[in-house]
Amino acid sequence: MSDLSQLIDFIRKEFNHSLKSFPLPGSPKYLYNPIKYSLESKGKRYRPIIVHLAGRSFKSDPDELMKISLGIELLHNFTLIHDDIMDSDDIRRNVPTLHKKFDVPSAILAGDGIFTISQLILISLEHNSTKLLQKYNEVVLEICEGQALDKEFEDQAEIELDAYIDMVKKKTGALLGACLCLPAIMHGESSEKVEKLYNVGKCLGVAFQLQDDILEIFGDEKVIGKSLGSDIIANKKTAIALIANKINSDEWNNLISEFDGNNLEKIRNFLSDNGINSEVKNLTNTYFQSSYESLLKLGFNQDSEVYRFFKIIQGRHF
Repeated sequence: MSDLSQLIDFIRKEFNHSLKSFPLPGSPKYLYNPIKYSLESKGKRYRPIIVHLAGRSFKSDPDELMKISLGIELLHNFTLIHDDIMDSDDIRRNVPTLHKKFDVPSAILAGDGIFTISQLILISLEHNSTKLLQKYNEVVLEICEGQALDKEFEDQAEIELDAYIDMVKKKTGALLGACLCLPAIMHGESSEKVEKLYNVGKCLGVAFQLQDDILEIFGDEKVIGKSLGSDIIANKKTAIALIANKINSDEWNNLISEFDGNNLEKIRNFLSDNGINSEVKNLTNTYFQSSYESLLKLGFNQDSEVYRFFKIIQGRHF
């Protein structure tokens, strides 16, 4: 795995350099200072890495792949900025969210600016930029649909797990699907293969979100970059919450009504004692396995960089 680890580190380093050196005007400061702030934080860069690994399988130009990576990461930042506003989140990646650092109007405008810049980057691609940009905007709309469903769920007393999974495929999975299918579009792959790759990414997105649902309660606050239990306080409909409510709604509702951010151990014990943590882990592994099987059918064998990177993502600590 060391050769792949070195490659991943190289891609991450090159991407961070490209993002940091991306030319942005200095004025008007009201727009560009918040944009620059939003781009300062260094995430794990899973999405740019997937773009490059997928593109390498097509022998694509690294410079063109970097453009796709930048476009997708900027889109990701745009969604996070607006998501934080809608959820009233104060911390992201251990620093104040954009609307807390500046204000809500500044954050909305910065998000709009970042979204526009991402499209300008993608339209500069030398090959199949029109087709690629069409798919990109379809992805954006699907992400918006996912966010809308997530907000609707907040006002609904009961949500079926299948409905939650469908929402996650849109809100989280669509962007990961783009990481796989946009390089394929640039390379001129068939529409059928593009859609299959897109669906692999959506499947990975479900597994990724289910992992996050677990880590949000059982993880390390310093690693995930936000307060543990914040989804519980916000009464978010996560996979864990949905299953817990179905198994023992009275006890679960009592626990979350008493939760103030300090008695997380009681919730952890309840989830472990009732097998809920294990159930979500098993569901997570099911979606990972499904993504592996789909990759194999598309010609990405177990030694391929994409397949092996999926395994690394699966290995994130619960």
